[in-house]
Formats: sequence, C-alpha cells, structure tokens
Amino acid sequence: MSAPTARAADPRLKLGVALAALAVALAVPHATSALTLAGYALVALLTGPGPRRVPWRALLATWASGAAAASLRALLTPGTPLLAVHLLGHALELSRPGAAQGALILSRVLAATLVAAWLVATTPFPQLVAALAWAHVPAPLLEIALLAHRHRHTLGESLDTIRCAQAMRLGYVGMRRSIASAGALVGAVSCRAIDHAGAVTEAMQLRGDRGLAGLALPERCPAADVLVAGCATLALVASATLALGTPW
Repeated sequence: MSAPTARAADPRLKLGVALAALAVALAVPHATSALTLAGYALVALLTGPGPRRVPWRALLATWASGAAAASLRALLTPGTPLLAVHLLGHALELSRPGAAQGALILSRVLAATLVAAWLVATTPFPQLVAALAWAHVPAPLLEIALLAHRHRHTLGESLDTIRCAQAMRLGYVGMRRSIASAGALVGAVSCRAIDHAGAVTEAMQLRGDRGLAGLALPERCPAADVLVAGCATLALVASATLALGTPW
C-alpha cells in the first residue's frame, strides 16, 4: 500500500476505533471498566502522535453537566443509606445503589467525552469529515458540520476583534465598565451569528435545499452495517471480560 493510501485510511481507522470505544463506554455495566477506558483515552489524548488541540473548555462543561446528572441520580435513588447530610432542616441521603448508579453515569460521561476528544484532537477536521463521509453519514449533516466549523472560526475572529477594540478604549477598567463591555460584546457577537445564519439559510435555499424534508438516509449501507455490528460485538466482549457481567 502506498503512503498516500495509508494516510487516507488512517482517519477511517481512528473513526472505527472511536466508535467501538464509545460503544464499549456506553455498554459496560460497572464504573471501574468505564474509568479504565477513560484512562486509556486520556493517555492516548496526551501522548499520541499527530496534532493535539484538546478542547478542555468543552470537556469541563460536559463533565459539569455529567456530574450534575450523576449527583441527582445518586441522591434520588432509594436504598440502604450510605451517607446522610442534614442541611437547613432537610436530610440528603446517599444510598448504596444511588452511589453506584451515579458513579456509573459519571464514569461513562468521562469515557465517552475523552474518546471523542481524542478523535477530534488527533484528526484534522477535513480528514474527520472525509471519514464520516466514508461511513455514509448523510450529506446534509456533513454540510451542517462544515458550515458550523467555518462560522465558529468567523465568529471567534469577530469576538477577538471587538474585544480588542473595547480593551483599547479601556472598556474593561472597573467593574461597571467591564460588565457593560461584556454585555455589548455578547450582543454584537449574537447579532453577527444571527446575520450569518440568515445568509447561510438564504444561500442554501437558493441552491434548492428543502430543510429537514430533504434529509433522507441511505436505504442500505453494508459498510455501516458491518461497522455497527463490529462495535456491538466488541462492546459485549469487553463488558464480559472487563466487568464480568452483561450491560443489561
């Protein structure tokens, strides 16, 4: 196999590995197995070859949401009390089943997000889109992803330009001026985002786009069927060997 062919196949291999790892993360029945997978994904994310731009802000936001969901599940699941905290006349009880289910939810969130971050951080966006096209992802979804990627950079440049202009006019000196400048910044960027969205909508309509009515999945995709079956098989094998149990 020639070097260009090997390079072209590499994103597809990464996509297949990531999909299999995501299936395993969502299938394992115990938190220890999901945490083990999360550890492997973190090591691969930090030490793997290739370009690495880790989206830490997005990961922290997702982890915060996962922690909130895990906390609610842990506190609202009845069972044998493990810990009780009295706060303002109310008792918050953490049960053993609740602690186990909360830990499982949080560990699955950690594993899934780290696997996705590894795929995004180590694969250039054009190659990732090409791999998704190879996996027969519908073309309208790919076009939306490309437009979102493009306008994310455009809006980021607008935000930096406006913020630099505000800073040069001492807009962030003092609490009141900082709050006013931040509000004006958010408003200006939001207006530009709406303008971009309207322009993109008009351009897509002129090209014959029919919105959701034009979104049609392919009738048959053997490659995708094989990929999904392989991921499911790997998930079942991993859950049986690592966690000594079944996902259900």
